This record gives sequence, structure tokens and C-alpha cells, in this order.
Amino acid sequence: MADISSFRGYRYNKAVVGDLDRVVTQPYDVIDDKLRDEYYERNEYNVVRIIKGKTKDMDNPNDNQYTRAAEYWNKWIEERALIREAGPAIYPYHQEYSVEGRTYVRKGLVALVSLDEKTGKVRAHEKTLSGPKADRLKLMKATEANDGQIFMLYDDPQNRINNMLDEDMYGVDPVMEVSDDLGAKHRLYRLSRPSLIMDIGEILQDFELFIADGHHRYETALNYMDYCKRRNWKPMNAESFDHRMMTLVNMHDPGLTILPTHRVVHSLDGFDPASFLAKAADDFEISEYNDRAALYDALSEAGGAGGSAFGFGADQLSGYRLLTLKDPALLDRIVAGEHTDTWRRLDVTVLHAALLDRLLGISAEKLEAYSNVRYVRGRDEALDMVGKNGNQAAFLVNPTRMDQVRDVALAGERMPQKSTDFFPKLLTGMVMMKMKIDKSMGLALYEAEE
Repeated sequence: MADISSFRGYRYNKAVVGDLDRVVTQPYDVIDDKLRDEYYERNEYNVVRIIKGKTKDMDNPNDNQYTRAAEYWNKWIEERALIREAGPAIYPYHQEYSVEGRTYVRKGLVALVSLDEKTGKVRAHEKTLSGPKADRLKLMKATEANDGQIFMLYDDPQNRINNMLDEDMYGVDPVMEVSDDLGAKHRLYRLSRPSLIMDIGEILQDFELFIADGHHRYETALNYMDYCKRRNWKPMNAESFDHRMMTLVNMHDPGLTILPTHRVVHSLDGFDPASFLAKAADDFEISEYNDRAALYDALSEAGGAGGSAFGFGADQLSGYRLLTLKDPALLDRIVAGEHTDTWRRLDVTVLHAALLDRLLGISAEKLEAYSNVRYVRGRDEALDMVGKNGNQAAFLVNPTRMDQVRDVALAGERMPQKSTDFFPKLLTGMVMMKMKIDKSMGLALYEAEE
């Protein structure tokens, strides 16, 4: 079950910071050094200074990107750049965006969710890495805050939650409205009626939650809760370490979009596309297309029919190819370990096991290390990269379906690398939460004991 609470969020004060478009960012894990520099230049109050601050040569345990993040929090509150809400609320969060000429609106709800596993299990579908979790834990220890969102899904086929929210939101203006660099419009609303919050909470108690995006942030929240409990710290209210700010989205929302992440292969010794295709022909039907539009249509059609198919373009290869798996039972023979049929039939599983690993020697370890493979969102971008900077071939995939995400998570399995791309991302800086922690009975522990 999902146990939610309202909270007094911190939001940017337009009168102090100016253009709100220039203070929000994409999630920390998609911000590279170049984008971070751009965010730094946009506005002195840009939230990147908190979530992914720059390092300095003279950094030390007492002065580093994490301690500076805490200083920014305090400074911005003092300057009233960040203002805490007068009363508790929940925050509907709508994102209007376009994909392939169609416009969608994804509806989410920002609230605090209990981390107590007794209230229900959160389902995950991605593997996590120790490095990002250690980084996020250092930030949380320093700031004692929730800055970025965790994107959660719940299964509400009757759309009861959104219907209730829509009714209460009639005639209500957003408290924050921004546009991101990809053209999506983000609108945050504020609802505070206690009976509405209670009714929504009662319905959500019947639902399990599935992590769409933010696996590292979720596990970090659990680790931080353990860190606090070992010190005998106590939560002063729901705005504390035993709750985490999350955005909840109905997996049946018509505005929910999962984009594919294509693979571009590079730096393989002796790679020959003709030889590769000859080997692939044993297990894949291979069709040739002269233009991209025809390839894209064929790829989508194959996915809609339930088959596993991949677009292929390579350096020194005329035209494009569609590779369609002949017999799904192939995966039963070549995929090691105990896995469900749903996991074995994922397109990314087929691509990784039957083509990249088996025929090109790109193992799962190399994929996780980003060796020989680059991950690209756009189809045209992937194909345009071929023949440049050592890129030898592009493999185009269909998007993972929402029912596959759900079924893999319910089975307790983790998807292969880069299986899902929920679009658009949830912006950081729309609303944030500062923890209230009672440390009066705390125990003194050394970091070495952690």
C-alpha cells in the first residue's frame, strides 16, 4: 500500500529569483558537466548548485560540493529565494509535451510517501550502482532535504485519483509554470483541502508503487532512514527521514510515454556488417529498406504485432535492415539464469543476448560499463552517428511497454541496462522538502561505523 502525507513544500519566490524557467533543471543523473555549466550561468539561484554542485581543487571534508549545497539551502531561505508554504498541501504536477507530432498531458501528484516497508512494498525494475547511491547519500546527509523527485507509478485502471484531483482543480491556477529545454510545459498546482487529501490517501493505500525513475534516489532514502535511526534521531512530523517526496502517476494515464533507448556500437575490432548479418540470418528474418521512414514504420509494425525486431544501420552498408526474431524460444536456450518469460521476451533482452553478446562479444559487463556501446534517445540521431567518431552500427529498438515494466517488477526482477525512458523527465526545483529531525536523544557515532 502507499501511505501518503501532505507537506509544506519549499518553492521558488519569483519576486527574488526572476524567470522560473532558469532556476529548474533536469534530474541530476542526466546533467553532464556541460549542462551543469549552462545551468550555473542561467541564474545564481539555479537548483543545480544544490543537486550537482561543482567541485574545487581545494575541496575537503569541511568544504565540498555537499557542504556548499547545504549553505545554498540556508542562504536562499534567508534571502527568501525559497519560501516554505504557509500550510500543508499536495501538489498535482502536469506535464504537456509532444512526441512525433502528437501532444500529451501526463498527470502526476507530488506528496510525501512513507518509507516504512510495513505499509507496503515498492517495486523496482532497474539495477542500482553503489557510486550514485553514495553520492546522493552524502548530499542528503549535508542538506537534510528532498530536492529531486522520485517518479512512482500506481495501478488505477478506473482513474479514481486523477478524477478526484481534476474535480478539485477546476478553476485553480498553477502556482508554478515553466518550460524546459525540450519544449515540455510543466505546471504545478497546490491543493490543501483536508478531506480530499484523506480520501486520496485512503484509495492509494490499496495500491502498490512501482519505481519508474529514481531507483538510486529511493534506495538512498532508505539508507538515510537507517542512518538516522542508528543515531536514535526521531522524525518530528511527516516532513522527515521516514518519508520521501515522490511524484505518483497512474500507469493507465493516457499521457504516460515510454521512449526507446537505441544502441550505437563503436570501437569493435574487425567488425564487418556483412559478416554480422550473415550470422544473424540464422535466427532473424532480415528485410532491407532504402529509406528511414520505411524502416521506422516496419519497426513499429513489428512491435505492435508483439514480435522482437530491430532496425539496423551500419558504416559501409547500403540502406537499412530490419532484423525480426524467428523463434522466441531462442532466448530460453541462450539466456542464463532464472528469469520469467516476460523478462526473456523484452526487446532489450533479445538485443543484448542474441545480437550484442552472442554475435558481437559485447557482454553484460561491457554494457554496464558503457564499453563499445553508446545509448541514444533519437532514431535519427543514432543513425546519424554511424560512421563518425568510431561508431560502426546502430540498433534501433521499440519502446518497452508499461505492462512489461509492471510484470517484471512484480516478479522481483530487474530489467537490463537502459530498458525504459519515461518522457519527459520530472524537473527538479518545482517543489522541495526540508526535513524536520529531533536529534535531542541522538547517539554519537563515527562515520567509520557506517
